[in-house]
Amino acid sequence: MFNKNYSLSMWLKYLEKSDRKIIYDLSEIKSLAKKLDVLDSKAFIFTVAGTNGKGTTCAMLERLLLNAGYQVGLYTSPHLIKFIERIRINGFFLNEEDYISAFQNVESERNGILLTYFEFITLAALILFKRYSLDILILEVGLGGRLDATNIVDSDISIITNIGIDHTSFLGTDRASIAREKSGIFRKNKISVIGEVNIPDSMYQIAKEKKTILKKNNVDWSWEKQDCYWNFFHSDIKLYNLPITQIPLSNAAIALAALYYSGIKIDEKIIRESISNVQLLGRFQIISTRPYIIIDVAHNPDAAFYLSKKIDEIDIKGKIYAVVGILNDKDISGIINPLKSKIHYWFAAPLKTIRTATKKQLKDIFPIYNTSVLNDINEAYKKALILAKKQDAIIVFGSFWTVSEFLSLNIQV
Repeated sequence: MFNKNYSLSMWLKYLEKSDRKIIYDLSEIKSLAKKLDVLDSKAFIFTVAGTNGKGTTCAMLERLLLNAGYQVGLYTSPHLIKFIERIRINGFFLNEEDYISAFQNVESERNGILLTYFEFITLAALILFKRYSLDILILEVGLGGRLDATNIVDSDISIITNIGIDHTSFLGTDRASIAREKSGIFRKNKISVIGEVNIPDSMYQIAKEKKTILKKNNVDWSWEKQDCYWNFFHSDIKLYNLPITQIPLSNAAIALAALYYSGIKIDEKIIRESISNVQLLGRFQIISTRPYIIIDVAHNPDAAFYLSKKIDEIDIKGKIYAVVGILNDKDISGIINPLKSKIHYWFAAPLKTIRTATKKQLKDIFPIYNTSVLNDINEAYKKALILAKKQDAIIVFGSFWTVSEFLSLNIQV
């Protein structure tokens, strides 16, 4: 039973404790959202789904829109350090009292309706957005699309960044099933911008059923990278010599495509001045160069493959050490395989969550000859730092949890 005097941390513990298992039905949360009167937003809404790149796509959209003078609300997940990272209003985090008030609002109207942790905080986010006069909302899908809590909101533009294999216990074990789930965010007579080039037939089928309008990468819009710049092409505009971004160009491009299809006006000068400044915490973030210390939330095979390519772009003179923690429901072999040829030594450790891969699971999968399995990320990082010379690199990756634990260490490098 909750107490009206709960602090934010107490509220979060209460929600985690009362978190129900995911059921495949949004009817109850939708009825509660109607009761809370949070579905009739006057704001223009972007909903962003995909296996990888959702967070960076949202960050690019947010920055461009803010710099153009729009009032913008962003809902994203998960957080890395503090819960308040999940919601931004006009680029700023809210204070804890705002969350507590919204949580109390949801709880007072719930009347026995069971909600997951994510469903509860999604309703709270919608309450907070309603308290401000916002022009635009950007909603990042938490898991899948069709049954995700964000899908109770009817978006004006749907975005799917890519289709990879992840969350197979909920979304299916093949790309066709996963694409079908993610396509659940499509809306009738609305545009859906697709970054995936190899689109499964199931996505076309859902688009036809829902009568959504697909705008596809390399068909309706496209981008190309040159040595020191990149170009973006759309039926109404061609942008040449754009500055290289700090986030994946594929995600910057899909954000631009979504903006142009939305009809929202942004001056080209603002685009050129803004896109190179967007960076997201924990996404190939270089926090030191002697030695290189790089953190990345890569937690599935596609993301690990991208991380491997990014490492190739850096001139690392010495050895590469990896500090890795992975959840037990992930494809652990698929995550480490793209980096096996690059990593000289692995320091693996369980994470501070019941979902973690255990020391035994890590020992069973990682190569014996060049791996140490430690007790936690703190110990793993310290071991790597002892060995690393100035010309070497330490890559910290495998999960949002891994990066979060590393950032909480506040270690001086």
